[in-house]
Amino acid sequence: MFCDSLLDDADWLKRYAVNRHGEAVPDALIRDAIAARQPMRAFNERHILLVPYFEWALYQWDDAQLTPEAITRLARDNEQRILGIDGSPQPTLAIPHLLSQDSACSYQGYLLALMAVEQTRHFFLQRDGYLTDNPAIGPSLAQHYWQPGNSVSHDATLVGLTVEGFNPAYLAAACNQTVEQAWRQAQDCMAQARARPQPPADFPWQADIQVVDGDAILASNAQGDEAMCRQFAQAIQQRYG
Repeated sequence: MFCDSLLDDADWLKRYAVNRHGEAVPDALIRDAIAARQPMRAFNERHILLVPYFEWALYQWDDAQLTPEAITRLARDNEQRILGIDGSPQPTLAIPHLLSQDSACSYQGYLLALMAVEQTRHFFLQRDGYLTDNPAIGPSLAQHYWQPGNSVSHDATLVGLTVEGFNPAYLAAACNQTVEQAWRQAQDCMAQARARPQPPADFPWQADIQVVDGDAILASNAQGDEAMCRQFAQAIQQRYG
């Protein structure tokens, strides 16, 4: 999820979100994306709390309390308390995790992961000053996150890298930004990227990769990474023009 977060960063978009002529995404479009996304940021994160708070209350009930009407009322009360609205855009009881044995009582992991993403981003920004194409990030993630794997807790991985356990302050700060604050941050990010030497973006991936759609292989790097990129671009062009 940390790597996913880079795809919305202004400096990443400026370098990699280019059209067929190699022209970068316009600043105005980046600002429009921020204006569409930022006002809902806090609401979206709070929405994740619906399932764990609902489960926490529900599983304390006696069997006699478990009527369809009471369960529905509990879900609606949680939506009102957490989101501040009557009727969630995705009602709690429509979220499939509640009905899956493998997913029950684990929904809070989404919010913890998002907290960890913002905490990790803050750490690297404080240490290195930037994220996109930062060669120091991979070794740090490998040492503290990927190599330990499930041998340590999620909290312990954060302590290993950032020297503090789960801290919601970084996610809260990201959610509480206004559109203008987020846009100024994006402008600073782009300005710093322009002033920073850019390493070449044509490094070998050292992996066997296929892009598939059902049974169809849209692209493969069997003949090289560049060939795969051409194949994928052609597949997108054929489908979407």
